[in-house]
Amino acid sequence: MPLLVDVRQLAVINELIKDGASNVASSFGTLAGVETTIDIQSLAFVDPDDLSDEIGAEEVYAATIDLTEPPYGSFMLTFSDETAAAVAELVAGEPVDGELTSMQESALQEMCNICTSGFIDGFANTLDTTINMGTPTLKHTDGQAIVDNQLSHVRDESIAIVLDSTVCVPERNKKLELHVYLVPAPGAFVNLLDNIDLDAFESDSTGEIPS
Repeated sequence: MPLLVDVRQLAVINELIKDGASNVASSFGTLAGVETTIDIQSLAFVDPDDLSDEIGAEEVYAATIDLTEPPYGSFMLTFSDETAAAVAELVAGEPVDGELTSMQESALQEMCNICTSGFIDGFANTLDTTINMGTPTLKHTDGQAIVDNQLSHVRDESIAIVLDSTVCVPERNKKLELHVYLVPAPGAFVNLLDNIDLDAFESDSTGEIPS
C-alpha cells in the first residue's frame, strides 16, 4: 500500500527538509570557522528500492544512522571523494596529498557528526520536538552496499526523501556537494505530519500571525 500524504503536507515536508539543510550549512560553517550558505538543487520523493541507483555505483563517503525516535527510519549523508578532500582541508587545515591523514579522517568524521545532528535538529525544531540520535557510521562504499546495509528492514510502503545540495564557502572559493537521504518509518512519519496544525504552520512560514 502506498504512503498517503495530504497534498498540503507536501509543503510541510519541503520546509522540514530545507530547514534541516539550512542547519547543515550553519553547523558546517561553525565547525570550519568560515561563513557558508546552502544551495538546494533538488528535492525529490523516490522509492527506497531506487536509492542504490540514486547514489550510484561509484564509491562515495556515506554517513548513516538509525533514528531511535519518530519519525524513526534511516538518515544518510553522502558525498564524493572530491568533497571529502575539500572538507578535510577546510576543517583540518592542511592540504590533502593522496590518502587522508588520521587528522583529516577525524575532521571528516566530525563534519559528518555535526552536519547529521544539524540536519536532524533543524528538522525537529520545525516540528517543535526533539529527535535523539547516536554517532553516524562513516564508510567509503558504493550505493548498493549502502542500501543493503542500511535499508534491509525498510517496509514496502516507505518513501525516501532525497535532497541534493551544495554548501558554498565563498571565502575559500569552495563548493561542497552533499546528498541527503531520509527514509522515515511510514506510520510514524504520517503521524507526525497529521499532528501538525497546517493553518498555523502556513501562517508561520509566511511571517503572518495565526488567528
